Amino acid sequence: MKQHIPAVNHTLFFHPIKPRRGIFPVALLLSLCLVGSTSVSAGEKSPAKQETASQPKTSDVDLKALTDELIMLAIDDELRRSEAVDGHRIDVDVAQGIVTLSGHVNNYLAKEIAVGLAERVRGTVSVIDEMVVNVEPSEDKVLIRDIQSALKADPGTQHLSVKVAAERGEVTLTGEVPTTGEKTLAGEVAMGVKGLTELENQLKVNHKKQLSDDDMQHEISELIKYAVLLDDSELEVQVKDRTAIITGRVARAFQKSHADMLAYLGGAKEVDSRGVLVYWKHTNPMLRTKRYEQATDADIKQAVERTFKYDPRLLSYDPKVTVKGGVVTLTGDVGNQAAQRAADKDARHTIGVRRVKNNLSVRWEDKPPTDQQIADFTRAALARDPYLERHNLIVECRNAHVSLYGLVDTQFEKYHADWIASRQKGVVHINDYLAVRKKWKPKSDAAIEADLKEKLAYDFIGPDNQVSATVENGVAILRGTVDSWLMWQRALDLAIAAGAREPHNLIEVRYGLPSGPHYYGPHMYVPR
Repeated sequence: MKQHIPAVNHTLFFHPIKPRRGIFPVALLLSLCLVGSTSVSAGEKSPAKQETASQPKTSDVDLKALTDELIMLAIDDELRRSEAVDGHRIDVDVAQGIVTLSGHVNNYLAKEIAVGLAERVRGTVSVIDEMVVNVEPSEDKVLIRDIQSALKADPGTQHLSVKVAAERGEVTLTGEVPTTGEKTLAGEVAMGVKGLTELENQLKVNHKKQLSDDDMQHEISELIKYAVLLDDSELEVQVKDRTAIITGRVARAFQKSHADMLAYLGGAKEVDSRGVLVYWKHTNPMLRTKRYEQATDADIKQAVERTFKYDPRLLSYDPKVTVKGGVVTLTGDVGNQAAQRAADKDARHTIGVRRVKNNLSVRWEDKPPTDQQIADFTRAALARDPYLERHNLIVECRNAHVSLYGLVDTQFEKYHADWIASRQKGVVHINDYLAVRKKWKPKSDAAIEADLKEKLAYDFIGPDNQVSATVENGVAILRGTVDSWLMWQRALDLAIAAGAREPHNLIEVRYGLPSGPHYYGPHMYVPR
């Protein structure tokens, strides 16, 4: 049995003691792959608190009797609804909150997505991955060539010296890299190549500057303290001989994985989080309130700059951060669009940030590639991808602006194609004109409402976060009050997943402004 260990989400985003086979899988992942785009009725304000008091409970699910069977059914439902995995081919077993996933998936990325889906379900303590990638492996020499090409085409890994070996679809990465983030990013790039069945990331991290245990403890503690995904978690960090020992309480399995990831990013050679208790009732809304209210502009600025320091896509750049009234403005130059997006995401995932003005400019560091070269890079990347290689997509490039045309099967594939294109060398902007074949399927209001209420019951934690839902003519109307914009966005995502045609979000958010952070998570697990 293999204990799932998290990936550093460049994005994620969202993923305990040692990395599984030497790699942090993509994503907390931590996140769900949902269908469709979200929309909010223009100009409508939340009816706010007077309405929430009279709203019915989120669901008829008795959370006091949250059994292994209920957790299993919730995870199975999420897997079957996901556009990124064939949920009917994955078996779910739950014992005392420990989830085991077995069965078959079509590609390596699907394994990571499935684990991320399971980690986010209320009641999951940890996830054991026993899934098998059922795919005809590429010839070893072809697989090695494709992974090497992917590493060279990605601006975050093109400078790394990575040796790639393959045997019957099982790939091993060796060599030395300067940081843990770059090691993880190299693994993330490699696992996105079709034909891969297993991946061992044996890259060694050769830190040029070693932090003392005390300094490392401070860095990791601050990364955890200002992480939006951990805003209600009670965690303490001790570092001894470069081993980070994390103790405390979290409400979700993905939060524990995220804390592990941050510890590795902060420089820890090993992470011991056996002292972290995962229990869905251990939410602390008072702590969340305190952290948001006490975060000063100076605190936010320092926290964002610290996050930039450990993001592998931003290591070569120095974005300028200014903060006023919780509004973060980013200025300066970066060398690619992936870095520009990473900076935006990092800022939005920082406690206290109300809005991000991303004024970063994409400037090439060396001689820029031609439009023809950029288009070729993008076509090759789409052809390597296990989700997109079967589609005949058209790629055009003008003035470093890439336009994508053609048909894809799902909204997930449309967003995934956009993400793939954004990571290619020289790309400044993406015009995603892809059309989705899959259309909204009519579903009764009663069925949508029942599914949505059940999803909300498993997703929202704490008595201070109450969301109700009604459905009229396929349109879901959400009301209530939540703490953060992550929860606001999450409610919209769940409405889409339940089959709603067009959710109207009338939920009041206690912290932040409407233009504040939406949940992005690991790029591929959650919609915009």
